[in-house]
Amino acid sequence: MKLILAILRLTIFLTIAGCGQTVPVEPLAENAPTAIVQDVPTETTADLDAAENTDASAETGPISLPDWVSEFQDYLAARMEAEHIPGLAYALILPGGEIFAEGMGLRDVENELPVTARTLFHIGSTQKSMNAMMIASLIDRSYFDWGTPVAEIFPNFQLSSADYTQQVTMLHLLSMSSGIPDYAEDDLDLDGASQADVLEAVEKTDLLFSPGGVFSYSNLSATMAGYAAGYVWTDGDADLVDAYADALSELVLEPIGMESATFSVSEARNSEDFSYAYVLPDGRNAERAESYDLDRDPLGPSGTLKISVLDMAKYVATQMNAGVAPNGTRVVSAENLRMTWEVQLEGYALGWDHVSYGNTAVIFHTGAFDNFVSVIGFLPDLDIGLVLLVNSEDAGYALSEDAIYDLVDFIRD
Repeated sequence: MKLILAILRLTIFLTIAGCGQTVPVEPLAENAPTAIVQDVPTETTADLDAAENTDASAETGPISLPDWVSEFQDYLAARMEAEHIPGLAYALILPGGEIFAEGMGLRDVENELPVTARTLFHIGSTQKSMNAMMIASLIDRSYFDWGTPVAEIFPNFQLSSADYTQQVTMLHLLSMSSGIPDYAEDDLDLDGASQADVLEAVEKTDLLFSPGGVFSYSNLSATMAGYAAGYVWTDGDADLVDAYADALSELVLEPIGMESATFSVSEARNSEDFSYAYVLPDGRNAERAESYDLDRDPLGPSGTLKISVLDMAKYVATQMNAGVAPNGTRVVSAENLRMTWEVQLEGYALGWDHVSYGNTAVIFHTGAFDNFVSVIGFLPDLDIGLVLLVNSEDAGYALSEDAIYDLVDFIRD
């Protein structure tokens, strides 16, 4: 099947100064150019506390893009066809803050419905960096600091070692160096597990090492960070799953303007533009995957959001713009945001991988859940960002691993 023929056809160019104006996106003819391009305001680090809203304006106009953008489009189309990827959405954040977002292929193979820049995908563990931004925002508000023991602000947090319980900080949880091993969640039956079961699993797990000693990627560690943040934000008055959702929504999603984001798979599937996930049993033909996503997932802070590529691009743009969102809102201080990019152990920062590729700094994170796969990241040396969401882990895993490095090659060549 020629997947590249089934591509979203939307084009708009927005020039937005300041915050807040909503501009309708109108569908064009089927064979029109494929893009949403949005300008966002930029701000230097010298303007850390000077983000001010100005009158918003918007106008349509022609799209002007670097040559490497079309080369990257061709690369994605070729990978889709060769690897039998049913559908994907991607966005590029360009120097100056322009966002170029596009859907390619099908979100619903059976009904031949195309992916759009507003199609909801599961983003998996790319959500972990959002936890870090949320916690940095709480630190900005003086709820605690990076070195505060988690147990001091979240009394439900208990490890198998009482001494280590008093030592683990948010820095340890977010950097995957808390001592909680990667396999600690293996005995959890997520279909019937509750938040109490998650807390119990953390408390009973034999720790691999002392806090800060060794890197071990752990969804439980990320979940504890999210639970603790939610507990603090709601003064301990809410169910932990709900408290986390409230904190992330109010501190990150809403200020940035990520209106499509939902924690609920039921809500996502009831939307007008949702992608199913697919498996390739024969390595070629896509079949709809059986979902294991949950409403009120007790491991939700480790990666439960469903969201559009356009809204994820706003998030990456906020990272690139020193904590100021495309709508002009300061979401987090540049100082604490930069802390989330700092490598702690084995190339891992706080919800981010931070590596060097060909002398180019690459800050990124991949995600895989419920047969979706994704990668988000940015190249601070080049002022370029990427979001890639794919609706088949079977078909798209290799692309999600390669894309941000290959993007560097396209820009550098």
